[in-house]
Amino acid sequence: MITLALDLSTKSSGYAIFDQQELKDYGCITAGSANLFKRIDKIISELELVLNKYKIDNVLIEDVYPEDVKYNQNVFSALKYLQGFVLHLLDRYNITNIKFFTASEWRKRCGIHTGRGVMRESLKPKDVKFVHDQFGLDVNDDIADAICIGFAAVGGVIKVPEPVPADEFEGFEFK
Repeated sequence: MITLALDLSTKSSGYAIFDQQELKDYGCITAGSANLFKRIDKIISELELVLNKYKIDNVLIEDVYPEDVKYNQNVFSALKYLQGFVLHLLDRYNITNIKFFTASEWRKRCGIHTGRGVMRESLKPKDVKFVHDQFGLDVNDDIADAICIGFAAVGGVIKVPEPVPADEFEGFEFK
């Protein structure tokens, strides 16, 4: 079962491909035009290359709410337009198993604490660290978010760090 996870943005969209619980591929699609619809066209064109490379069974998309973008109506609308274009593309490929996750949902499944008083800006480095700790990858926050979304949705198991044996502590005496 091949799963595509998407962290959509009109300037930099992260994606991750999972086969069952194994991360197979990941990347970032960037678009720099000042024109919103040219950026969306570029994101859709690049995403179509991913769809042509893999036989996708499931798609997971991070959903967006007005509070996620500090109630900026222009940004919120742009992200919703992009979601609509992505849904249209997925329909053309007959991909119907599509789920939306809120950021707090997938972060909870990854063990990343969110909630009152936790600022979005402080969460991005935690997402990147999670991907580094789980997969040994150094990626940007868009790719990290896509990997986290996929990991959470496919039921990935969080790795627990191995304890350091007592004899590897230098300079400490245990009694």
